[in-house]
Amino acid sequence: MNKHFSTLTLDHAGLGIPPGRYALPGEPAARSHAQAAGLDPDQFAEHLREHYTGQRPVADLTPAEFTFLRGELQEQVDDRRQQALDYFDEHVPLRFAKAEPDAAARDWAARVVAAPHDTQSLLLVGPVGVGKTHYGYSVLRAVAETGSTIKWQAYTAANLYAALRPRDDRRADSDYESIAHAPLLFIDDLGAAKLTEWAEEVTYRLINDRYERCLPSIFTTNVLPAQLGATVGDRVASRIAEMCERTALKGTDRRKKVSK
Repeated sequence: MNKHFSTLTLDHAGLGIPPGRYALPGEPAARSHAQAAGLDPDQFAEHLREHYTGQRPVADLTPAEFTFLRGELQEQVDDRRQQALDYFDEHVPLRFAKAEPDAAARDWAARVVAAPHDTQSLLLVGPVGVGKTHYGYSVLRAVAETGSTIKWQAYTAANLYAALRPRDDRRADSDYESIAHAPLLFIDDLGAAKLTEWAEEVTYRLINDRYERCLPSIFTTNVLPAQLGATVGDRVASRIAEMCERTALKGTDRRKKVSK
């Protein structure tokens, strides 16, 4: 039993663990635990094996079997959560390192971790200075807190275009694919400036790739959705409207506040 099974063989929700692949407890460990608890080791190991192969629902495990299995898996969850938080700390800009997710951010993070290809992307809309970037990074922190080790990437729109600008070397295509096919991509300040013909085309190519592959993304923009087409092109705006759920952030420009 000490091998990885597909994500379909464990009732992740029933066990209270994030979706993913886990190293399942070996049969010797299960038998040893059962013997120490004064339980039938053969039955104990058989019930766990049946659960791994989809024949026994988690509700049909005995309390001892459930506690043992969840405890063994929880250690892996804790290790993954720490790895994910370390990745967040390494890649988040210092200014947003303490971004704390709210309930809505945690809800989206839980959904995207459980079903990344079935969860709509996130479009954060609002005027300058209301905290869209901060909120976007708080969502990425919420993803890390689930224990998912998804390797996200984050760019301002300006830095994205700089990274994708044509070069003479052969790395351009691989750099593009690394960004366009990232498991989770955060693009900040989309539409902040009128795009050149090249930038509009590369934006369309990237958004369309993620649209067709059903890859989750987070976008922030100062532009009202109805005006986004005039800034990034109608083809891009149309795909973003279809692939995203929208969150409007309101308030005043916090950068203009002067401490008294």
